[in-house]
Order: sequence, then structure tokens, then C-alpha cells
Amino acid sequence: MSMTRLALAAVCSLAATARAQAEDAGLPLAPVAANPGGADAPSQLIREGFEADAGADEVPEAAAPAPVTPPAPEPAKSDEAGSGLDVTAALGASARVSYQGATPFPLDATGERPPTIAPLLTRVRVSPEIRLKGFGLVAEADTATGAILGVPAASLVGDRVPYPALAALDLRKLFLEYRWSSGAFRVGLQTQSWGLGLLANDGAKDPEAGDFGQQQFGNTTYRALLAVRPLFSLGGAFRAFETALAADLINRDNFGEFSRGDRAFQGVLALRFNKDADNTVGVYGVYRNQRNVNATDGGKATDVFVVDAAGKWEFFKRRNRVLKVGFEALTINGTTTQARNENAALLRVQQFGAAAKVSYRSHRLTLLADWGFASGDQNPSDDRIENFLMDRDFKVGLVLFDQVMAYQSARAGVRASDPNLVGVPPEGADLLGTAGSITGVWYLFPRVKYGLFDWLDLYGGPLFAFGTARLADPFNTRLGGGTAVNPVGGRPGLYLGTEVDLGVQARFRPIPELLITATGEGGLFLPGDAYSLPADVAGQVAPMGPVGFGRLRLMVSI
Repeated sequence: MSMTRLALAAVCSLAATARAQAEDAGLPLAPVAANPGGADAPSQLIREGFEADAGADEVPEAAAPAPVTPPAPEPAKSDEAGSGLDVTAALGASARVSYQGATPFPLDATGERPPTIAPLLTRVRVSPEIRLKGFGLVAEADTATGAILGVPAASLVGDRVPYPALAALDLRKLFLEYRWSSGAFRVGLQTQSWGLGLLANDGAKDPEAGDFGQQQFGNTTYRALLAVRPLFSLGGAFRAFETALAADLINRDNFGEFSRGDRAFQGVLALRFNKDADNTVGVYGVYRNQRNVNATDGGKATDVFVVDAAGKWEFFKRRNRVLKVGFEALTINGTTTQARNENAALLRVQQFGAAAKVSYRSHRLTLLADWGFASGDQNPSDDRIENFLMDRDFKVGLVLFDQVMAYQSARAGVRASDPNLVGVPPEGADLLGTAGSITGVWYLFPRVKYGLFDWLDLYGGPLFAFGTARLADPFNTRLGGGTAVNPVGGRPGLYLGTEVDLGVQARFRPIPELLITATGEGGLFLPGDAYSLPADVAGQVAPMGPVGFGRLRLMVSI
């Protein structure tokens, strides 16, 4: 594995979208939830569109046909009858606590094993907003967010890990907005998301029952955005065509952080046909220019272009059944000096990533299947960076990507940067940790979900993962003279392994304004030949031992 995470895919979202009207009449847009909350989401003040949502959670579509969500309340209005001020205010809040743990596994070829990785995570999220006619001020902040205890020391794995350190305050949104019937303008700190979230992911809500994982980060940017529906006046399906222009200064995403000296600027053009929140398809293009204020020798410089197509659609929708299909595919091309080596001072970036999600619900039973592909880098020492990293908040399974690959790559970054081991650290070694990103693999993840009751779901299935390049640890490979050596010191094959995941989720509404969600998830990873250990004295080769993981999560939202 090369320092490819710095191939710096431009990550930007069409942060403003509109819900098209089915009627031809030129009526104002109705309030809708742009990102229906699901069981683990906070009350929805998560805005993706021109519309203001109603400020209340919706439980995800359960296997049973009977809904459990009450009608969304109207935002409180502060003006009295006849005042004409049209002032509205809304507030969403949620609290999440989770405890998770993995069985010990080797981090490197020395057999180094950390104390049990078992973090206790908390997060309190508050989302206020106030509106006067077409003007709005929207904010969102997390407090007491991150790992309180149970994570390995930074001296062992660095800080590019799947669980962030505890932070007193994380401001996610603070922007001004003006909206009209066919468009919106926003300026300020905003989250960004696009498609399935392979590149741009706002980390706004945890996966619903049937999917696995937990979002911890979220991409944020200082953005000026203009989004319009240019054919709105024509009525009918023409209203669904949207376009957006944006200029970004990245605050935090998968490839750069303002607080670390990264200065990433993006220009965005996005086009989309948006029938409604569940039926949309579009494409965006991004140019990204990134430099680091601490680099004075031309290092850490990246210029890339991204073309990303994404969509989702519903078919055969009836009361008791529906087929849902979603996809995202992207290419990244450009140049970087982020991981320059002795063979090339300027590296070409050539990456490809894709994912698809399919689900079919019939009464209480839902069949789900995920597929994904992230290009790998076959030769870390050439003049190209080819392995694509999906966003760290795009979750697939529980153990392989979020635990084993995350912590072994983080450990590799620490070893490759240790002056006692390597003298002068190679460029970009400090960024080797994936933080839970999916990279250099293709996977298939079929699952089944069954609704025992309207409020209780059981789900699970096997994850099969294969390498698109051999799993090579940079430090071990360098010591081995360039021949690929995996993180545990063996010669890697291409089968990463099989993971079996199971989950249960319960949802309760003791009062209409309060949603309580309890989720339990567990997984067992059985490594394949990509994790082969060194041959023993008899010449026998065996893979690394199994790794287990479990999580309990409680979410309360109003």
C-alpha cells in the first residue's frame, strides 16, 4: 500500500437540492425531510434541499407495513396573527452513547497487540435554526463527542484511527441562506454529501436497520453555494432538473484538515434530475487544489479533477413491497506530490471507485445486497497513485474495514515514521492510516432483514472481500526489498476474508416528540490468504486468527 490516501479526491456535494412537485401548478415548495432520520438520526434539521423540513424524526420504513411515526409537528411560529412577520424557529437535539470492543489481533509483523480496543463513545448534537420569510440562519454543533476511554495510545497507532478523540465542541454548520421558489443561496460553514457518500459524506446519521456501522466524522466546508431549478417555470417533470455552483474552502474531509495546515479549494458544478427524495440521478464535476502552509519545498501539493455520477430509484412500490436501487461511480485524475518518492517527484493520480446498494422488501422480509469496488495500487514505488479511498463514514460491515485494516494501517504509519527504524520517514507516511476507509478491495455483502414487530428488526449476512491489489504494508515491504509483505509479515494473497455480521434494532416512541433507539451489532472476521502469517519452521503457512467485534448503541432524539 502506498501513501495513496493523498490522491486527494475532490470531495464535494450538491448540498442544495429541491424536491420537484408532481403537479403543474406553480405552488410554493412544501416542507419535507431531505434526509429522513431513521432510527439513529437526530431530529431532522439536516438540510440537503431548498425546502425546510418539519423538524421531526421519521423511523425508517419497517418490514411490517404499519408505520410507527406520528405526523411531523409544525415549527413554532413566533409572530402573532396579522403581524405579517412570518418568523419560524425550530430546534432538533439528540444524544448518542455507544460501547464497542474487538478481540485482540496483531497490529504488525512483530505481533504487537494493543490493550483491548473497547471505546466508550458519546455525542450530543443540537441543531437550531430561525427563519424570516425566505431568509434563514442554520446551525448544528456536537458536544462531548468522541472516545472517552478504551482506545490505543497515539504512540502506538497515531491519530488516523476510526474513533476520534473526545472533543468539547465540534461546529458542523453555521450558514446564512436565502430561498425562493426555484432556488437557494447559502454562505458559511456547511456539511457536504453526494450520492451514496463514497466521497462526500456528511456523517449525519448512522446506518438504518439492515446496514451496519456508526458514523463518527462528517465532511464540512466553508462554502458559497447557488442552486437553482432553471426549468421550474415550465412545470411538470421540468421542475425536477437542478443545477448548482459552489466554491469551497475545505474545513475537514477524508483528505485534508484546515487545522493541520491543509488549504484545499474546490470549484463545483452539479446537475441532477430530482423527482423526489427517493428518486434522483445526477452528476457533478469538481476541481480541487490543495496545498499545505507548512510545506515549503513543493510537497503536499495536489491538483485533481473528479467526475462522479450517482442516483437512487424506487420500483414496483406498493404498500407491502418495494425495490430500491442506488449507485455511485467516480473517477479521479490529476497530479500530486503528497507521496513523492525516489522514482518520481510528481505523481499521477488515476483512481476509480464504485458502489451499488439494492434492497427488496416484501411485507416483513427485506433482502439486501451491497457491492463495491475501490481501485488498488499494484506498485507503490512507481509514478502513479491508483488506490482509491472511500469516505471513512461510508460503512460496510463491522470488523475488516473499521477495525483490522484501520488499526493495522495506522500502526504502519507510526512504524514508517519512526526515525529509530527508518531514519528519514518517507513522504506521506503520517497519512497511511485509513481511519476506517475502504481501499484497494472489492466486496459483496448480501443480507436479510426481518421485522418481528413494527418496532423490532433482526438482520445479518456474510461479507466477502477481495483485494484489487495485494495487501502490502509499506514498512514491511521496504524491508523485504520491494516484494509485497502484509501487515503481519507474510506474503499476501488476494482474498481478504469472510465476515459474518448480525444485528438487532428496537425503536420506541413513548411520546410523539421522543424517539428512543437501541441497537446491538456483532461480527466475526475470518481472515483469508491476504493475511497469511510468515511460514513456520515446517514451512506451513496459515492466516491470521479470527477477530470478533460487538457494539451496543443507544440513541435518544427529539
